Amino acid sequence: MRPFNFPARILMAGLAFGGLLSFVASTAYSKDVKQESWDAVYLAGSKIGHIHIFVEPVSDKKKDYLRVRVDTVLNFRRGKDLVKTELIYGTIETLDGSVLKLDTRTLAAEQELRVHGNVIDNKMKLIIEGGGQSQEKIIDWGPEVRGPYAAEQSLERKPMQAGETRELKMFMPDLNKICDVTLTAKQQEDVQLGDGASHRLLRIDQTTTLDGKPRKEFDVRLWTDSEGQVLKSSMDVMGGMVYYRTTKDGALGPDTGMSVDRIAHSAITVKKRIANSTERRDIRYRVSLPNDDLVEVLPADRRQVVAPEGKDKSTVILEVKTAGPSAGSPNKEEAGPEFLRANALVSSQDSRVKQLAEKATGGATDPWEKACRIAKWVFKNVDNKNFQTTFAPASEVARNLSGDCTEHSVLTAAMCRAVSIPSRVAIGLVYEAESLKGFGYHMWTEVYVNGRWVAIDSTWDQTDVDATHIKLSDSSLDGVAPFEAFLPVARVLGKMSIEPIEVR
Repeated sequence: MRPFNFPARILMAGLAFGGLLSFVASTAYSKDVKQESWDAVYLAGSKIGHIHIFVEPVSDKKKDYLRVRVDTVLNFRRGKDLVKTELIYGTIETLDGSVLKLDTRTLAAEQELRVHGNVIDNKMKLIIEGGGQSQEKIIDWGPEVRGPYAAEQSLERKPMQAGETRELKMFMPDLNKICDVTLTAKQQEDVQLGDGASHRLLRIDQTTTLDGKPRKEFDVRLWTDSEGQVLKSSMDVMGGMVYYRTTKDGALGPDTGMSVDRIAHSAITVKKRIANSTERRDIRYRVSLPNDDLVEVLPADRRQVVAPEGKDKSTVILEVKTAGPSAGSPNKEEAGPEFLRANALVSSQDSRVKQLAEKATGGATDPWEKACRIAKWVFKNVDNKNFQTTFAPASEVARNLSGDCTEHSVLTAAMCRAVSIPSRVAIGLVYEAESLKGFGYHMWTEVYVNGRWVAIDSTWDQTDVDATHIKLSDSSLDGVAPFEAFLPVARVLGKMSIEPIEVR
């Protein structure tokens, strides 16, 4: 079997916060009362975890504030391995909801990934720490910016009426960026909640844009009662995520989703088998994604050519080819500095990573030869191949030599940077006939040599990456938004169809 990962981290951060956090809004008016709430999280009909929200008043000598803490715990089974991921998100806020301080901690590997910062003079200084590295970035942060529960906070303060529209600015932890959110109240609907009973609730559609572009990965449907409290929310990602307000016992009850293999469940099956898939160097696919623009979703580069099929942009013809270090024309610009410097995940300055890179390259001087030797070394030596970790930094992988495609790719990228080869990770889909009978999530590495970005895959021992690798995005994993690159996967799984129409 070819290993690939399931991006639980995406669900845990940005998507989980699209759920039921409305109780924060009611307590935002009070400086005296501690309150908490519990939500159950479901994926494709199975319970996979819970969200616990706690708010308490705090004061200094001059002013009253609120401390907000949101704990998200998700449990998955990937193959034979059981995986638990946790996100702890905390803020200090004014009583009217302006965020003054935030601190996010992700526990998805042995090492903690932390993002924290303070607002001073309408600027947020965010610091991201992990893998022995620390980076910072300053972003504009006015008093109108709210936390990831901005929609629920607004709705409870002032319930919406059918036909009404509302604009908000909201911080998204998964992006570590401020997004524009639009709430559109639709109509009253009969909605079945977690207790099995039907309730008459107002449906509100929440859409998100970033830098003027729609981010459908974050679209949410909310159902509120007459007081504006959100009792249910849902998202289309990963086959459908649903959040229900419930009791503590209901939230902490057994996670039935542990019996479902999320790798197999999230696969995009194909009707026509691709024989000898690792040997294929040129494949044309018909790809469909209902109600979406695939020209925006599928990047075009030396390996991929995307052409609309007719006027409907939701169906395209995608041609994928193997492209080595001499194919096509070189880029006009060199790779940017972010593809050479260390960050929290691609921790190329770690002493063990540098040691392994020197060992793997063995005195080679040609950059492509170095990259090939590193890919081969990672394939052979990361021999404890498993799905137990959602995403570990390279410094951790270098020591335990364990993991799946994400660990292979970040270690490969880090070792390449350690010997002065620019690198990034590619995120997308790959064909696996034996267990999935189709395409599943995968991550590999791209190196910048000979003026070109060239794909290598240390998980599969490929330096001439085959045409069943369909790229959705790429990333240096640099800065304060390292997981943004994974959102296109959440956008397509459970909805995309792929049909091989010409295989060479």
